[in-house]
Amino acid sequence: MNVELFIDELVLHGFEPGDRWPIADAVQRELTRLLAERGIAHVPDSIDIARLDAGSISLPSTRGEAAGAPIASALHDALAPAPEPAR
Repeated sequence: MNVELFIDELVLHGFEPGDRWPIADAVQRELTRLLAERGIAHVPDSIDIARLDAGSISLPSTRGEAAGAPIASALHDALAPAPEPAR
């Protein structure tokens, strides 16, 4: 299955403007890896999400590229939430 994901804008607070491209590149690499390894549970033929809130994450003194993996993980979790436990 091929999945095309386009992120028009990623809003991050608390980073220096010069960190944006290293963060964006790292998010892209890690999110690509996560989607390849874990996929997402169900992808309809076409989905358009106007806004996705991946919540808040704490990154103690993390800058630039090192912030990419936890941000990508939060995005993946928001795109592919864990299945609810059976009752």
